[in-house]
Amino acid sequence: MRRVSGLALIRALHSGHRSTQDVVIHIPHADVFRFGDSNRASPVLKDVDWTVNEGENWAVVGSGSGGPKTAVLQMLLGYLRISPSPPAGIFPFLSSSSSGQWRDPSAFVSMVSFAHRPRSSGGGFYDYTARYGAVREEDRITLRQNMFSDTAENVTNAENNFDDLAETLGLKDLLDLPLVALSNGQTRRARILKALLSQPELLLLDEPLTGLDVDNRSIILSLLHNLHAARNPRVIMGLRAQDPVPDWISHLAVVKDNRISTRPKNEVLALEVARASINKQGSQPGEVHDHLHQSANRKVLVELKNVSVSYHERKVLKNIHWTIRAGDRLHLQGSNGSGKTTLLSLITGDHPQSYTQIPPKSELILFGRSRSRIPTPQLRSLIGVVSPELYNAFPRRTGMSVWDVVGTGFDGGFVSLGTKGVGVGLAGGLTNEETQWRVDRIWEVLKKLGPHTWSKEGTDKEIGTQKSTVVASPETFATRSFIDRSAGEQSMVLLMRALVGRPQLVLLDEVWSGMDEAMITAARTYLRTGGLTDEQAVVVISHWEDEVPWGVDDGIKRFRLEGGDGKEV
Repeated sequence: MRRVSGLALIRALHSGHRSTQDVVIHIPHADVFRFGDSNRASPVLKDVDWTVNEGENWAVVGSGSGGPKTAVLQMLLGYLRISPSPPAGIFPFLSSSSSGQWRDPSAFVSMVSFAHRPRSSGGGFYDYTARYGAVREEDRITLRQNMFSDTAENVTNAENNFDDLAETLGLKDLLDLPLVALSNGQTRRARILKALLSQPELLLLDEPLTGLDVDNRSIILSLLHNLHAARNPRVIMGLRAQDPVPDWISHLAVVKDNRISTRPKNEVLALEVARASINKQGSQPGEVHDHLHQSANRKVLVELKNVSVSYHERKVLKNIHWTIRAGDRLHLQGSNGSGKTTLLSLITGDHPQSYTQIPPKSELILFGRSRSRIPTPQLRSLIGVVSPELYNAFPRRTGMSVWDVVGTGFDGGFVSLGTKGVGVGLAGGLTNEETQWRVDRIWEVLKKLGPHTWSKEGTDKEIGTQKSTVVASPETFATRSFIDRSAGEQSMVLLMRALVGRPQLVLLDEVWSGMDEAMITAARTYLRTGGLTDEQAVVVISHWEDEVPWGVDDGIKRFRLEGGDGKEV
């Protein structure tokens, strides 16, 4: 495939490129199975009848907890068996090259998934705080070096349009920074750039817009549209049911349970209902706390006075003043790279510069003490955290159950401890009463946030399979393997972990990532109706107002970061 230099040539290709083969994907009435399963087994996807023609703009929309949508993308990657096999293969366009030779899909079809850590990652914990002070040699790898870590031939081919794409994606000024220093949104854009440099014919992007601010979403969507229109490469996106569908998408493959419905976008009336479920006003029916309007007399949990963070000449945070009080409901806003994650890392004590905020120049007070005077284990027990970094870093050890994961939330660790899996406390031991309270509390969150509150039918451990028609009870779900849960289920379990110990401060960063609309509804309802006490403060980090469970009537307060500067808005 001829490569282009810059967006101008991409648009030129849009107007002049013609293919000798008009069918990109063709699967005529087939069932899809896991490899090793016979045709008598329960199919992962049933009666798939799907054709994608050149010139059509498709997105795969999943209405489940990530599994069915992921199964469709895995099918396209060849990870599942199609029966009967399409006579011309799944991708007829790959046999239409100028040489007339068939091209191997594994070399020309690529996928980038943003559903957190890949399943192939190791099961142990890794230190996600390395980004705040790279000292290991592997942490010094820059974004530019990461882009060109392949063979010399690939580097030569990719350099032709690297600069243009890097500039368009807003990454040109970040190329010489350590990869671990990038924000979540910047890392997502970098992954898209690297995928484009591999020169695929078809690029699958699963949830590429999650975690991006409004401006960067617009930029990336425009770029992907231009690339797809030029077939350089063709692009198919995976979206959650509650995600907004880009205007340029013309067709949707809506996946529910184990069936795919394919049709033009304007015919998918049910999609509007799914999207509307999250596009509600910030204030929802539920408890409204009048005391939230009277913040001055409440206990101060966190206080930042003139706090700054810099790396040599690069200033990430500039003279931040911010106070978090008991009972606060806060929305932390800011574009990608504005310093939100760095600010949170100061509050959690993970950032090395949290120790250097010392009067009279600056001051960071955490629960009445400076960072150097509060032990890390105690700080972890006082703060419940949900974040992309924690999700990616949390260990996926074989045999670790849902109960084990939730139980680590009391002490804030990553290994299940104690005879009943509820931790051992800061002093190394719990009284019988303390142990029983923790056991009862796990059952409480399992009953409030377990599958019966958001699932219509049970799921088996393999992504995309639906074997049980009985929703798992809290008792059953507690024993399930954490590593075998879907991305949405793992996100829900980690939310349970953050809430179970009733910590004084809860940080919810991209908390809905991976969840479907039913999960989000259940979690929002719990947060508003008893999931948090009047003494607990919560900070929601999101680019969207309607993702915050509380509104103006609930006393929500907003703090916005932009270019390292922060202020209440």
